Amino acid sequence: MLFKTITSQRLNFLLGLALVFLPGMLTAAGTQNGETNAWTLASPDGRCMISVSLDEGGALSYQVQFEGKVIISKSPLGLRRDDQDFTHGLMFDSAGKLEQHREKYELFAGDNPHVNHVLNHRTLVFRNANQAAMEIELAAGDEGVAFRYLFKEKARDVRVVQAESTGFAISPGARGWLQPYHAAGPYTPAYEDFYFHVAPEERPPDSRAKAVGWSFPALFNVPDAGWVLLTESGTDGSYCACHLGPDSSGGIYHLAFPLADEATKGQTNKVGPEPRYTLPWTMPWRVIVLGKSAGDIAMATLVTDLAPPSRIARTSWIRPGRASWAWWSYPDGPATAERFNEFTDFGAKMGWEYTLFDAGWWDAGLKSIADHARSKGVIPLTWMFAGDFYDPRKRTEKLNQMAAAGVRGVKVDFWCSDRQETMTAMHALFEDAAKRKMVVNLHGCTVPRGWQRTWPNLLAVEAVLGNESYFYEPRYTRKAAELNTVLPFTRNAIGPMDITPVACSPKKYPRTTTAAHELAAALIFTSGLVHYADKAQFFESLPPEALKVFRDAPARWDETRCLMGEPGRVVVFARRKGRSWFISGINGTGEGLPVTLNLSDFGKFHHRLAITEGADAGMQVSATPVAESDRWQHELPPRGGFILRLDN
Repeated sequence: MLFKTITSQRLNFLLGLALVFLPGMLTAAGTQNGETNAWTLASPDGRCMISVSLDEGGALSYQVQFEGKVIISKSPLGLRRDDQDFTHGLMFDSAGKLEQHREKYELFAGDNPHVNHVLNHRTLVFRNANQAAMEIELAAGDEGVAFRYLFKEKARDVRVVQAESTGFAISPGARGWLQPYHAAGPYTPAYEDFYFHVAPEERPPDSRAKAVGWSFPALFNVPDAGWVLLTESGTDGSYCACHLGPDSSGGIYHLAFPLADEATKGQTNKVGPEPRYTLPWTMPWRVIVLGKSAGDIAMATLVTDLAPPSRIARTSWIRPGRASWAWWSYPDGPATAERFNEFTDFGAKMGWEYTLFDAGWWDAGLKSIADHARSKGVIPLTWMFAGDFYDPRKRTEKLNQMAAAGVRGVKVDFWCSDRQETMTAMHALFEDAAKRKMVVNLHGCTVPRGWQRTWPNLLAVEAVLGNESYFYEPRYTRKAAELNTVLPFTRNAIGPMDITPVACSPKKYPRTTTAAHELAAALIFTSGLVHYADKAQFFESLPPEALKVFRDAPARWDETRCLMGEPGRVVVFARRKGRSWFISGINGTGEGLPVTLNLSDFGKFHHRLAITEGADAGMQVSATPVAESDRWQHELPPRGGFILRLDN
């Protein structure tokens, strides 16, 4: 151990030394010999590395290595503003010193409640033929690398980025799990589609809507190199949210802006979809998460490591929790006070922190149902329409109305746009809600981009094809199991995901997953607000030991381990609350899968309980004691699941 420690320290020292002096040497070499200039930044542990190079035509590119193997091949960098071109004819100006930033913060949703990571940073400055400067900031942590563009000069005029050259070159032998990005429509784009197992160069299919690209995040397994997840971080009102274009010829996925006709209902676009802002201008991070396994990707916090620190000084009022929710059980109503109170009462009985008043609460009388919830010790949340949150005066009016009624959080739905105006409205909502000590849940929207660190009152985000699809999507019934084993390594890997778990009661399109699968998935997915989809009658039909799991399992866990992770096939997570472990597994295939777990890794426990399929696997589970042994073996049925609870 001592030898390894000394070696690691020496390696980091030598890397740092090289990073300070190497660029100038390479620049001189390039001038003399016509060779490519290159600048490299490595992570503190030396496993993750990003290199930027400048060719003879003055075009920038980068490459990413993981444990010495290329995982992102030579890929383009640069952008074109309305007033300056930074795509070619560039010259190296200077390189900043290597800096180390410690990112120590708290998360209210996800696998890691407390994060303490060190990232290496370095900034490179390049100038075009007009001597205009563009900076590229590099970041490298033990979980991956990232880069972003900066313009430091000051100017009053609004500048427009007409195009980004940014691309990601993936090996032809790789396979990815990607979701189509939808053309604008009444309910799109909203990141609600299946993930498709594709090879580089495959175009996105017209699945649930016309596809115009691929969505972030994008997951790839590069043979003999590792796993890589592509996404963004730090997007705010100064930029739009981006996605990947439809053409990945040569394995290069190019960054793309939103479409011109994307808009929240009732909003009129006054400018083009290209991002525009005044200088100085710091743009979002392009993030490349790296790992040896899919489990490494699921557990990484690089996206939030790169996001700005919390804008909320005191966060003690922010409370992650579970919510009762009537809409999934009664989508056609009636939305009466009696119905809302019924779900409030069940939530109180279960010890859940919240209840959600979805669409129709205005017919029930908001103050009356909110007062009833508070009298039961349950925090009321309300559904609202995104179109009301663009105008500052209307946003203030709506939030004040909710606060006056005793509502402590809002679920804001149907954004349906990745444009810059939408990013501005969302961040204004986070801020104005925080001023009133209200939590936020986004629906019908884009994926989070590290926002849960900057605005920790953002506890949940939809941006997923969730369990409401049993009403609307006939393919969901046969594809849900596979999708559930992909989401922990894609959508849920970048932030809280409001998928509304435990959707067991029969709906229009019948499930093919088992009830045990649905219960286990509820403990595998993470969200700061967990909206349980089903009604009291289903929960109370469960064995008492299974029902107790949903009284005791929290929205925020103390510790998480990914024990098995094969996207599309099988997932097993172990989560701890206090001294109790909840180990959950699901099968994404139509075949039985054997699972063997080493329970000695979790300590000694006197009480062990397995929740598995019951006599009617679709609607029932069984709860049986587990004998004391270091090993637990189980055959996961097709599309099945299990929960293993360990208590002292």
